[in-house]
Amino acid sequence: MSNPITIGHIARAHGLKGDVAVVFYSDHPEQFTAGFQLGGTGGTLAIERVRSGAGVAIVKFAGVDDRDGAELLKGVQLTMEETDLRTLEEGEFWPSQLQGLEVRDPSGTKRGVVLDVITGGAQDRLAIQVASGRVEVPFVDALVPTVDLEGGFVVVAAIPGLLEADD
Repeated sequence: MSNPITIGHIARAHGLKGDVAVVFYSDHPEQFTAGFQLGGTGGTLAIERVRSGAGVAIVKFAGVDDRDGAELLKGVQLTMEETDLRTLEEGEFWPSQLQGLEVRDPSGTKRGVVLDVITGGAQDRLAIQVASGRVEVPFVDALVPTVDLEGGFVVVAAIPGLLEADD
């Protein structure tokens, strides 16, 4: 893949027949249906079938026919070409677009870097590396009012303690 975007990961094996639990980083997981091809570690994985599970999708990939094969996929990051992704709405971002962005306060001072996006039920959180350690900031407009992908930064609100890791 020339410009892959991470769209999910394989969390664990599920059952004995090669199924895996997949966490999709999408509000529209219905797009990942039988026949859909995803990039993964070392090659392409073709979805054979998919069904809903508790907070995950239960996916059977072609050629993975037993629990041992499914166990080997644990932790694999699933990717797609950016051109194959659905068009995002204003204010939506893929986690891989945010990883590595500089974190600035409203004055423009660099405060850290985005390590990851942690998906959650109520809202997603940005995991940020700051001078004092790692912090998590809810990814909501009130706390992260600016995301500038072209400029390579996000702005985080100036709230005392928000960008300070506990010791």
